[in-house]
Amino acid sequence: RTPPFQGGDHGIEAHPGYQPHLSCPRRDLLSTGSAAPELAAGSEPARSMNETPPAPSAPLPQWARGRRERPFFTRQRLIAGGILLLLLAFILWLNYPFLPDFRVLLSNRPVTQLSSDSLPGQWAMDGGDLAQTKGVPALAAAEPLTGQILWSVPLGQNTRSGPIVHNGRVYLGGHFQVSALDAATGALHWQQSTTGPAQGSLAAAGDYLYIGLQDHRLHALDAATGQSLWHFRAQDAITAAPVVHQGIVYFGSWDGRQYALDAATGAPIWTYPATGVIGIHPALHDGILALGDRNGRFHILDARTGQNRLTFRTPKSATAAPVIAHNLVYFPAGGRLYALDATAKEIPGQYQFKRVWAQLWLWKIPGIPRPATQQGGRWRFNPDSEDSRIVAAPAAAGGRLYLGDLRGRLYILDAISGRELQRSRLDGGLYAPPLIVGNRVYAATQNGYLYALDAATGQVHWQLDLKAPVNQPMAYAAGILYLRTSNGVLHAVK
Repeated sequence: RTPPFQGGDHGIEAHPGYQPHLSCPRRDLLSTGSAAPELAAGSEPARSMNETPPAPSAPLPQWARGRRERPFFTRQRLIAGGILLLLLAFILWLNYPFLPDFRVLLSNRPVTQLSSDSLPGQWAMDGGDLAQTKGVPALAAAEPLTGQILWSVPLGQNTRSGPIVHNGRVYLGGHFQVSALDAATGALHWQQSTTGPAQGSLAAAGDYLYIGLQDHRLHALDAATGQSLWHFRAQDAITAAPVVHQGIVYFGSWDGRQYALDAATGAPIWTYPATGVIGIHPALHDGILALGDRNGRFHILDARTGQNRLTFRTPKSATAAPVIAHNLVYFPAGGRLYALDATAKEIPGQYQFKRVWAQLWLWKIPGIPRPATQQGGRWRFNPDSEDSRIVAAPAAAGGRLYLGDLRGRLYILDAISGRELQRSRLDGGLYAPPLIVGNRVYAATQNGYLYALDAATGQVHWQLDLKAPVNQPMAYAAGILYLRTSNGVLHAVK
């Protein structure tokens, strides 16, 4: 056996007499034992004879590779963004009419919190309270009236202005005048001339009186003296009674606009254009203002900004101020009584869509269902015949409505469903709305009679002959009923 050749540290075995070939690339390595020269670029290093060759390399997973820059506006993102924009636009279209008008909220602020809502023992506005319920709760009512005239005072030519009672005085508009009388005795405190007839009742708030005139002006008067403090000129006659709430005085005009002014200064807060003459005053409750016009349109607005929430259409003109109770709005129009949802809203184009729907249904096109009712409508009450039309506003108390027609019938209805509960027959038609005090209903007729009826059964307790028709709204305060007859006489009944 031949001993191994010791070739430095390489451990290469060789036969005796072995001589490296001159052309061997490892010649210098074997002879000198020095380090191997640098490899040429791109060449692989020499492997040991006993070294196992490496396996072929596998592709790297996606997470281990370098992140490739992707464009932001991909197809999927564009589709998702478009759907989101359409959804937001649809939501905005549904709600933009009902979003608060911050321009009005921030720049047109009233400087006071004056209100004509009646305190106990007063009747500071037409209808008694902001919701126009015309009722006095049983706890606040005195003993039932007995039908005796306490005093009567003639006040000249008659107008449609009814009495109000504030701080122990009775205020009443007239033909080119306004008067203040002692509520207990009828003594005249003052009487001021005006620039036009007053066809609507006054409203009292704090030390102010508000009165609209046919010469297009709304006046704010000093309640103590009757002197004018400021006035605002509309573009046509003002026959509607003013209403004051949270420092804003509201009134309508024959120019077809509903106005809202600062009650202390007369500065405009907002103006709402209706579709016809506004000759009746509004009702307010829980932030909404309800009003009707002569074109048969009934409007529900935001009381602070004047933004429209609902317009309800009827065939005939609204004839009296609305009443708000039980989240419903009641108003007479075309001889009927309508009940609307006070919280209803009408999105833009909804009414026009339902009109097209109704026309297609009338044409009996296959597959077209019966159209939905007009937005906000709940029910309507019709008298028995055409000549028994309802023209006066109802009174609301105890879950019931009390209203009369032109044939002298006084109806008691369920305030929620509109179902008739009772009716009473009176002598003469009712142009003036009834008034409720505790468990008594007081109604005055065209034949000059004042009636006291039981609020539950409609039974007549007594009647009083006033010798002249009653067309104006009545007032009640501190156990006395005040009403004006068509001959211009103001009566106080206890």
